[in-house]
Amino acid sequence: MNLENESKYIEYKREYSTTILKTVCAYANFHDGKIILGINDDLSIYGVSNIEELKLNIENAINDAIIPLPYYEFELLREKSHNILVLKVYKGEHTPYLLKNKTYMRRDTATIQVDRDTYESLILEGRNQSFEDLKSKEQTLNFTYLEKALKEQVKIEVLTQDLLKTLGLIKNGFYNNAASLLSDENPTENSVVQLIAFADGHVGRIKDRRTISNSSLIEQYEKCNMFYSKHINVGEIIEGPYRETIEEVPSLAFREAVTNMLIHRDYSKRVEARIEFFSDRVEIFSPGGLPNGLLLEDYLAGNISVSRNKNISDIFLRLKVVEKLATGIRRIKHEYANYDVKPDFRVSDNVVVVVLPKINYEMKSTTRKPNLRSELLTPKERIVYDLIMSKPNIQRVEIQNYIGLEKSQTIELINNLRSLGMITKNGNGPATGYAIIK
Repeated sequence: MNLENESKYIEYKREYSTTILKTVCAYANFHDGKIILGINDDLSIYGVSNIEELKLNIENAINDAIIPLPYYEFELLREKSHNILVLKVYKGEHTPYLLKNKTYMRRDTATIQVDRDTYESLILEGRNQSFEDLKSKEQTLNFTYLEKALKEQVKIEVLTQDLLKTLGLIKNGFYNNAASLLSDENPTENSVVQLIAFADGHVGRIKDRRTISNSSLIEQYEKCNMFYSKHINVGEIIEGPYRETIEEVPSLAFREAVTNMLIHRDYSKRVEARIEFFSDRVEIFSPGGLPNGLLLEDYLAGNISVSRNKNISDIFLRLKVVEKLATGIRRIKHEYANYDVKPDFRVSDNVVVVVLPKINYEMKSTTRKPNLRSELLTPKERIVYDLIMSKPNIQRVEIQNYIGLEKSQTIELINNLRSLGMITKNGNGPATGYAIIK
């Protein structure tokens, strides 16, 4: 039995007491977890006795105290002649799970009572709703920015009420909070973004500051990019006959981080989002932590998308601000793949911070690592990438036959590589081929 250190997902108890009910409640509300009885905090093994009686006591305590009843199961382990009882608790669908009219969450290795905002979010989740689905307090809204963007990208003629319903911005005859966030006026109090540029990297010395409020998320996206252009140096390097555009912070990485902040932040939290520009980095702060159901390892791998604001995500996807859901983190990493400095992702229960370091292009010859180009790919994507590299302008049918997948699966792998900027499409129709972007 390999013992992991106690964490957000694992709690050790030398012996049973009703204090574990708070942790059971926390796991049922937010994520799967284990409570392991018979092991002390320092991982020393003591074991438990009277297993059947112990299991019955725990079952009765959970059944009597927690409403609604969470889903759990037991597993009995044997370690060094000791019995170890593992209580596995699974995240439930009927949140909030209450213990004496209170509910709990895990913060690192501690179990704490949730705050008011989190409690209200759990209520919405239990109703299969989110903040963006709620009726907007303001029903007089205009959508100039949204209409303009849809005309450019989707080629609509006019933004009608029926189209707003299709986009999920009108529910039961009323504008919801998603509509409020995308409206020109955006009266949502918790949608402020602070843009700050510090002088010489000192937090106490501000050289430029802008507060974005009461504006559509589409306009917020544009203003964040304008602030980037104002404070990030862009130039060119000429090597022989070749000319290369250089950016202190890759613009694509910045745009991806800002987009993630705008579409995934928790707008029910009374906290402002921030983007801070330092002499050596840019930090993007998104309030709310990870959406429920998205584990840290999945977020960092960038393979799974759990959207907190589905309607807003879908609209950004339609507007091609987002090329493909679940690829943002991978695209950010890809922009730094050839350099020694790497982006950093810091996650807590209340905030997600993306740190984009500035690249020292003067050290280009020693820091570039072209062979790292495909290190962010999944195994199947790597096979397709290597196949295209070995046979430039290979067609989709050839790729499909080689890897033995269905047409739809092959197209998805190809589109993933294209969205990451690693391959390009040549030609149209049956003669379409694919080649590596060098």
